[in-house]
Amino acid sequence: MSLEYLKNKEIDKEKWDAGIARSTHPLIYAESWYLDIVSPGWHAVVNQDHSILFPLPINRKWRIPFIMQPLFAQQLGLFSQKDLDNNSLEIIGKLIRYPAVVLQGNSKNALPRKLTNLTRHNYKLSLHHDYNQIQKSFTKNCHRNIKKALHQKQYIKRLDSVEDFINFSSQNIKYKVPSKTIPLLEKIIRKALARDAGFIISSIDGTGDDLAMAFFLKKHGRIIFLFGNSTDLGLKKQSMFFIMNYIIEQYSKQDIILDFEGSEIEGIARFYKGFGAETESYDCFERRCLTGLRRAISYITSL
Repeated sequence: MSLEYLKNKEIDKEKWDAGIARSTHPLIYAESWYLDIVSPGWHAVVNQDHSILFPLPINRKWRIPFIMQPLFAQQLGLFSQKDLDNNSLEIIGKLIRYPAVVLQGNSKNALPRKLTNLTRHNYKLSLHHDYNQIQKSFTKNCHRNIKKALHQKQYIKRLDSVEDFINFSSQNIKYKVPSKTIPLLEKIIRKALARDAGFIISSIDGTGDDLAMAFFLKKHGRIIFLFGNSTDLGLKKQSMFFIMNYIIEQYSKQDIILDFEGSEIEGIARFYKGFGAETESYDCFERRCLTGLRRAISYITSL
């Protein structure tokens, strides 16, 4: 198996995206336009016919290059047209020589053994069956919250304004996020909408005021819940349950997966699992300390 380590300028983006689309587990996070936004200057390990693809999200600190899983890209790792054996994975692992790595793989393909030290979880819901069949898997609490939401005066609206979504998100976010989160999110949404690879849903009350908003990526048979927030009134009216129930109903009986993206926060995970979402696991490797500074500087000079 012949593999090459490529810097960003050496990557053929058209062939890259075609290879991702042909892989056994294509994800929008790994498309070149998406990586260009969340990890500008990303590198990659590829083979000649682009049937094996391994994106490397490169970051720098003190001019030292390292691999850091980008915001809004839950799963990366290996993308291939067939399952690879451990020897093949180890070859890829040897090509990744960075002094610090935070890298998450995907649920289909394992990371090389030398790049795996913990497992994380995602939650997904198949929308293949009709709505009545799907909702039988909702928990009692989920049914109760959806029933409450449906009895409130609220309506679904498709939103075209990125500015409105960003302003709403900035005003109603309930937890601390890195300063670059919202500007990065805006770039993703603008590009995704331009490529018809995402959509914004809003729940509004009888006066037209927004109660909750959610942005979803849509590509490769997946609808991914990337970001959403509610007002205080929206939380009381269970407006996010209202939005998710709408998505499930609208896309039921289709060969589509609703991907909640998972969470290590118990309350958020419980919200996702309440819709009957099943758990999928993916590998994660973390070596957060920039150890061996002298070795790292030596490595930089060889780039």
